[in-house]
Amino acid sequence: MIRWNGITVKLLLAFFAVLVISFSVTAAISYWVVRSELGHRNNRFEEEQLSVAAALVRSAYREKWDREMLRSALQMATGPGNRSLYVVDRSGQVLIKAGPPSDTPLPSASEAPVRDALTRGKTTIAAELEGEGSPRVSAAPVGGPEGNAAQAVVIVSREFKRDLNWFTGIFRNVMITTLVTSVVIVFFVSGRMTARLRRMKDAASRIAKGQFDVRLNVRPRDEIGELAESLNRMSQELAGLDRMRREFLANVSHDLRSPLTSIGGYVEAMIDGAVPDDRREAYLGLIREQTRRMNRLVGDLLEMARIEAGQLDISPVPYNLTEWVRRLLAGLDPEFARRSLRFELTGDPEDVWVLADPHRIDQVLNNLLLNAIQFTPNGKSIEVSVARKGDKAVVSVRDEGVGISESHLERIWQRFYKSDKARSAHSGSGLGLSIVQNVLAKHGTSAVVESRPGEGSRFSFELPVVDPSPSHRPNVPRRSPD
Repeated sequence: MIRWNGITVKLLLAFFAVLVISFSVTAAISYWVVRSELGHRNNRFEEEQLSVAAALVRSAYREKWDREMLRSALQMATGPGNRSLYVVDRSGQVLIKAGPPSDTPLPSASEAPVRDALTRGKTTIAAELEGEGSPRVSAAPVGGPEGNAAQAVVIVSREFKRDLNWFTGIFRNVMITTLVTSVVIVFFVSGRMTARLRRMKDAASRIAKGQFDVRLNVRPRDEIGELAESLNRMSQELAGLDRMRREFLANVSHDLRSPLTSIGGYVEAMIDGAVPDDRREAYLGLIREQTRRMNRLVGDLLEMARIEAGQLDISPVPYNLTEWVRRLLAGLDPEFARRSLRFELTGDPEDVWVLADPHRIDQVLNNLLLNAIQFTPNGKSIEVSVARKGDKAVVSVRDEGVGISESHLERIWQRFYKSDKARSAHSGSGLGLSIVQNVLAKHGTSAVVESRPGEGSRFSFELPVVDPSPSHRPNVPRRSPD
């Protein structure tokens, strides 16, 4: 069904307008050029005819030809086409006529072309006459002795109009044929285009309703095909995001329920007096650990909400990055000890100063280190490196954990993402690495990862180095990550 405000009609109208304008301009120019060229050619031909006819008349009087012989010669001189040749006397009476029959009367001796030839000896070429078909008249004096009866040669012709009408007829037929053919082609092509766009509209409506299994044909590979491919990718990404969202909700529910259940159990046991006095400290430690776990999860959720609301702000200042890393590792020492993990700070022997927001970079490193602790088996080691590289400081966290497969490397930065093999068995919201990348993007940099399954992972990023002069030593207190 054709929509009158749809693309098909608009394309047809636009193309029709372009065709009409193009044909109108082309017709006007072509008509002017052809008319001018035909006019010049016709004028030259009739001028030559007049000259030849006058010469034949003079020869006939000089050599005393009879009337039929002169008529035959003049008949040959008229040449092809719709031209009639007349030989007239001084009063304008026709002495001899040659050429095809004509219903156009010969102009009288008082009309300009014939009068000028008879009285003034002036040659006139292709003068327009009033009447049906707009005949053209050419006239020239014969010349020769005064006693000759024949005084002028006159040609009445419709040849120019016939040629011009022939051209305009052919041009009109070609224009109409081309216009009709073009409209049919545009209608067919635009119909196919709009059909593909309608399918995309339907697909977009289904995607908006949550049906992410939509797939469109991307052939032919034109702009509409690229749009269809983009819709397919969007549908696929939304399907993955929706799946990760559901998994995230399930994981968050589990991650909140587990520590709450543990805390509730520990508290009830302590209230009921079922916990010996020598175990109360251990139970309080477990409660504190579960509380910190929930705080980290809720903190990640709030941080992601701020990021998505565009409320992530940074305040870069010069500070001693190496010293902050030492404090961070010292604060995580209980985590390392609990898992029997070794940690090492490597890099430049001198402290490295950078220009960045210390609390946000602390948040980045805290997430990367907690990630490394979660996925590194007991007894292995974790290495943190802070090293200069030109005007940049390269910060990296390397672990000896399970590693990440190549198929998951690009997706680990997506929010809610958890790889089934490498991440699902561990706690976490799936937001940490997404927060890391967003915070670093605010600093004009990004994190990169190098990893192989079974060989661990190395996360690194760069920050601008500054001169550690006394003026660059603000007293920035470190906030606890919890």
